[in-house]
Amino acid sequence: MELEDLGLRIGQVRVGYLRRRGDAERFMALLDYLNVDSMVARPGINDANTLAELLDEASMYGVRVIWEFGVGDFLRSPGEVTELANEVSPHRLGLALHVARERGLRDFVRRFVELSGYVKAIYFSNKRGGFFGLPIFEGSIDFLKLMKVLQVLRYEENIILHYLPSYYGRYGVDLEVLNSFINSLGGGGADRRLVKSIERIVSEVLGQGQE
Repeated sequence: MELEDLGLRIGQVRVGYLRRRGDAERFMALLDYLNVDSMVARPGINDANTLAELLDEASMYGVRVIWEFGVGDFLRSPGEVTELANEVSPHRLGLALHVARERGLRDFVRRFVELSGYVKAIYFSNKRGGFFGLPIFEGSIDFLKLMKVLQVLRYEENIILHYLPSYYGRYGVDLEVLNSFINSLGGGGADRRLVKSIERIVSEVLGQGQE
């Protein structure tokens, strides 16, 4: 069944590691056929020149590469991100964050603020203990509260539900609930206590950056 028949299109594809020149090109025929805007990849390199070459390969096809943060041996800290971004160009480096990889909601918000400007995709899945990949309403993370936070932080990039295979059937229902909640937020002011909490996190991050 063609996605077009359902009124759908693929806007982003998640691939594996990109390690060397030519790796991005391997996916380009498929990505070009699907007419995607961007692909999320795992960073397998820490060399600015090689990274720039991979970005050049992708840009030739009009595809943007977004790197997963904290999943490999590289791009595991804001310092590494800033260092590499300054070498290749800050406007060419985009990141994908996984909410469940942080210890809790506050830690995720802190990470988001630390990487502000680089985050182009956020993967939503919940966790219980050390078990990842649960549906967003079945774990320890309050995703409805997180949506309020992202509204205050004016995040307007991609959000992707990313469950374990056994929960694939939950995507439709959970997405409908999430969309309904997002629509209910409207443009009104957020809870003042929530705003104050976010302001404290921002101040802490900015304060550390000046030390």
